[in-house]
Amino acid sequence: MQLTLPKFLYRFMPAAGNIIFPGNFHPVGSQRNAERMIERASADGCAAPGSGGVWLVMGGSGGFGSAARVALACNLGAHTFSLSLDAQPNPSSGNKIRKIGSPGFHRNLALNRGLSAMGLNCASMNVDAFDPKALGEVVAALKERYPGQKLAGVVWALAAPRGTDSRTGATIRSVLKPVGQAVRIRTFGAPEEDGRGPIVSEVEIPPGNADEAIATQFVMGGRVVERWIDGLLDADMVDQGFTLLTISYRGNPLNACIYRDGLIGLAKADLEFQTKALSGVLDTKVKGRAFAVEGPAVITEASGGIPGIPLYMALIREVMGEGFEDPLDSMHRMFRTQLMPGQTPQLDEDGLLRMDDRELTDEVQAEMRRRFEALPPGAEFDVGLFETFMAAYSQTRGFSIEGVDYESSFDTDKICR
Repeated sequence: MQLTLPKFLYRFMPAAGNIIFPGNFHPVGSQRNAERMIERASADGCAAPGSGGVWLVMGGSGGFGSAARVALACNLGAHTFSLSLDAQPNPSSGNKIRKIGSPGFHRNLALNRGLSAMGLNCASMNVDAFDPKALGEVVAALKERYPGQKLAGVVWALAAPRGTDSRTGATIRSVLKPVGQAVRIRTFGAPEEDGRGPIVSEVEIPPGNADEAIATQFVMGGRVVERWIDGLLDADMVDQGFTLLTISYRGNPLNACIYRDGLIGLAKADLEFQTKALSGVLDTKVKGRAFAVEGPAVITEASGGIPGIPLYMALIREVMGEGFEDPLDSMHRMFRTQLMPGQTPQLDEDGLLRMDDRELTDEVQAEMRRRFEALPPGAEFDVGLFETFMAAYSQTRGFSIEGVDYESSFDTDKICR
């Protein structure tokens, strides 16, 4: 079937806090964007293929996960095995988007192809990390693909909105809500029909309850990481000097009420705690280590689904200018400056590896606060900044990618191979 997808379709959802609901994606653009990541990271040369051992990347189909795969390959020469749960192509579907799968599927396809062309043994597996059977299936797959080799490290970049409770089979969902009392989040919607830019507004987010706090910690916290590391140790799949990196985001003063001080902040604190505890376990058993990494605010597929984040991202890009990092910039800098052989990572007073250091400088955050205060509810937001953000966001869905002809059709079967 020949299909043409000329532009990115989306809508804002006021009832959900003016989050962005994407209506489509472009598989050719998604693959090309993944190829560009490899080109960018390898521009200054790459380590010898295989010199970095084998790394397991949890959540390796997007955001920090796909960026980590590329950075590992180019900086360390690592083979990577990616785990993620992405919609797979369904050729028999009457829905043209379901027919071609998801952006994550196509990123994995392109990354596996591109990294393999560099002489690396790379693969991906579509699996639910919360499924009790997944660990055994992954261990078996690793042993088959990398016979006689153990894991040099794990990057945990999983940002799943839901997980399966192994005891009941029920789906557990994380919740983006504050703790204790309702808060108001500043946001914007689409440009007005009369030609004006997006209008700034505030939405009220009610507080989460105890059950929602437990659910959010279950999905976004550190217990699932602990279960996987324990399982890999028991399966004798962890090499000497092993490194665990858990990638997270702490937020900033402007969104602390719903992020770091909210339910998700409790879960992230648990992830940091469990990472530190696992560092002790790994040190004892394999002279290994574990670091909780705090990444910067980046534009990913998830960016549009968090109340207030589009407004923040639209502003931070301009405030930081050339200092603004996308996921690949951040992961490439992290491995190059903190985690190369012989390097000792520079941690903060809490033992965290802070890749959000540039975003959270006093100067940047002071300017961000000034701009937020200059945008009260009812103010018109700059349409140019809005369009720049939306172009960057659409890239996570395969649109606005240089070199892709969006007026041309593609074969829905061939593009998925």
